[in-house]
Parts: sequence; C-alpha cells; structure tokens
Amino acid sequence: MALRVFTLLLPATALLVGAFLILAPVSQWSAAQQETLTFVPYFLAGITGFLGYSFKRSRILLVAINLGAAYFLIQNNLQSSLARPDNYVLYSIISLLLPINIALIALFDERGVFTPIGITRIVFVSLGYLIAYLLMLSGQLGYWLTGLPMSMIEMAVYDTYLSEAAAIVFIICLIPVILSLLLRKTHTDAGLLASLIAALAMLVWFDRPLISPLFVSAALIALAISVVQNSYSMAFIDELTAIPGRRALNDKLSTLGRRYTIAMLDIDHFKKFNDTYGHDTGDQVLRMVAAKINNIGGAGKAFRYGGEEFAVVFSGKNEREALTYLEEVREIVANYPMAIRSEERPDDRDTGRQLRSGQKGREHVQVTISIGVSEKDETHNNPEAVMKTADQALYAAKKAGRNCSVASHQPRPVKKPAKPRRSKIDFVKA
Repeated sequence: MALRVFTLLLPATALLVGAFLILAPVSQWSAAQQETLTFVPYFLAGITGFLGYSFKRSRILLVAINLGAAYFLIQNNLQSSLARPDNYVLYSIISLLLPINIALIALFDERGVFTPIGITRIVFVSLGYLIAYLLMLSGQLGYWLTGLPMSMIEMAVYDTYLSEAAAIVFIICLIPVILSLLLRKTHTDAGLLASLIAALAMLVWFDRPLISPLFVSAALIALAISVVQNSYSMAFIDELTAIPGRRALNDKLSTLGRRYTIAMLDIDHFKKFNDTYGHDTGDQVLRMVAAKINNIGGAGKAFRYGGEEFAVVFSGKNEREALTYLEEVREIVANYPMAIRSEERPDDRDTGRQLRSGQKGREHVQVTISIGVSEKDETHNNPEAVMKTADQALYAAKKAGRNCSVASHQPRPVKKPAKPRRSKIDFVKA
C-alpha cells in the first residue's frame, strides 16, 4: 500500500518541489515574463475544470473552481500590503475557505457535474468567495477586523501572515484528505493533497514575489495530470485484479522487439470453483492469482487476458528462460493456502477474529494454474502467432492433467513435485 501511495504522490511532489525551486529566480525575470506568469493559473484552471467536466471527475472540477476563485481574489485584491484592514480580513477568509473546501471535496463521492448534487456542490464551493468579493467591492471587509477572534490575528509562525486559527484548520483538513488518499488510492486524491499543500505553502510565504501563481499553477497541473492518469488506469488497468488488462497487453505486443516469449495462464476448474463457493470467493481467487503472477521474476509483465485467463510477456527471453520463472509462480499458487470462510460468521468482531486466528470455521482449497508458453521463431514471427501457439500449449497443459507448464517447443509438460500442502481439502480431484 505504501508503494502505491508513493507512486500516486510522485508527480504532484515533483511539481511542488519544482515550484519551490523556481521561487527564488522568478523574481529576476523580466516584467513581461512575470506578467505572463500571473495569467497562467487562469488558463490552467480552465483546462483542469474542462478535463474534470469531460471525464466526469466532479471533484477535479470543484478543486479547480476552489483554487481559481481564491487566486482571482488574491490577484485582484491582495497585491497591496496586508497591513490594510480590508486586505487582511480577505486574506484570513481565503486562508480558511481554501483548506475547508479541499477537505470537503475529498469526502465527496463522484456524483456527476451538472446533476442536482453536482450543481449544489459547485454553488457551495463558489459562494464563500463570491460573498467575500462583493464585501470587498463594497468596502465593508475592513470593519470586520475588530470582530475577528485573537486566534485569527495572532500569527502561527513568526514572520508569516498565517494565523493560528488558519494553521489549526489546515491541520484538521489534512486528516480527511490523507484518509481519502489511503482508502481510495486514486490519482485524484493525490492531486487533492497536492492542492492542500500548495495552498498552505502559498499562504505561509505569501509575501514572496509571484508565490501565488507558482503554487496555484503547480497544484492545477497536478490535478490535470491526475485526470490523465485516472483515465489511463480505467482504460488499461483491470479493476478487479489491479493489474494491466487486455488493452494494455495489445499495446505491449505492438512494442516487442526481435526476441520475446509469451505465456498464457489459466486457473484450473475455475467455473466449478465459482459454482461451488460463489462469485465473491471466485473474485478473491482471481485477485490472489493475479497478485502472484504480477510478482513474477525475469522482468515478466503480467496481464489479465479475460475471465480466469492471464498472459505474461517476457521481452528478450526464450522459452527455457521464461519457464524457470513461470514454474516458480505455478508452485507458489499451488502451495498457497486459500482459505474459504464459513457461511456461519459471528456478528461479534472479536469472536470472528478468534475464529480466524484459530483457523476455525474455515476450509482450505487447492487453487492451481496451467501454463502454455511459446517464443518467437521463424514459424511464429509475430505476437499474434506466438500468442496463438502459447494458447495451444495451454490447452495441451490442460489435457496433460493441469497444474503444469507446456512449452510449444517441448514435448513433455514441466511439473516439479509439489511441496506438502497445508490444505484441509483439495478442490481439484486427481
């Protein structure tokens, strides 16, 4: 899980670090370059919002509105000293609206953009900024300064403008954003966390030249990238097993070089397994097998081909080399204690935990896979022909008794003696 979260955060982290590194030299840019930079967030907010709308990512659209509205107020009303009462009150409002909105958006589910719920959320995110803008135009914000609590006047960090109240709000809002990332593990949630960190950095170092266009731009770029990454995952990653799917396999096949091997793998008796234990347990089996295949050695790339069938592509390896790694996976799957929960599950969580620890109320079944392997040669000189031959070898492995590997250039199936199993029963009957 930690690796998955790290991978999600990598692009956003790189963008935020880049914005911080540019912060110092940007003050030396020409006036024209600096002026151009101030318009970039508007363009990025429009692009990111459009992507959110086009790909039905309402949370992306809402964060784009949140950042864009805050930036508009900063750029048009906070370019003079915060010692002015109206400026400081507006800054204080923004320092609360930004994190609170991001935290609430992190808790939202995707419910469409221009649905009744979607429109309500857009109005909710925009309303606070609209009211602040109208009060600023009317010249009434300055009168609110004396009504602010001391926590919004006293600074959280010396020599910054961020108040104690705003710092506390940021810390509180960080909790749902992080939890959403850990639970959902989506690129959108990584973009939300990047937006919250960017907003905090912008407000802490608010007196730095061009701080707001740099960090707002970095956050919006991170959000736009997350839309592309989410779309890629939907198109190329199998939702059930979390490994690349058939479309990704076709893409991989189009980039293979002169030497490669393709293996086709199938879960033995999977239909009977589904009929006996139900589809939920069948899905559990698919996820387990996919996880084992995905960890195959030899730089093999695993894909879910469809149903209970998988494919593994070995670039730069022949059948003999690939078989070594495939046999390791076959044995790992065959010796994995697949536990089936009892239908009589206790309502009490502690009792259930005790039963699981004692392995009571469970039975263990044998899950095995059959493998067919083929390499590119003179007679099979394209990926489609190699895959077809591997599929024929898989059929031969099934006829040979299953739980074995058959290579297209090898007359006999490969099957090492199985290790003693801890299973209580064997699903596959010899």
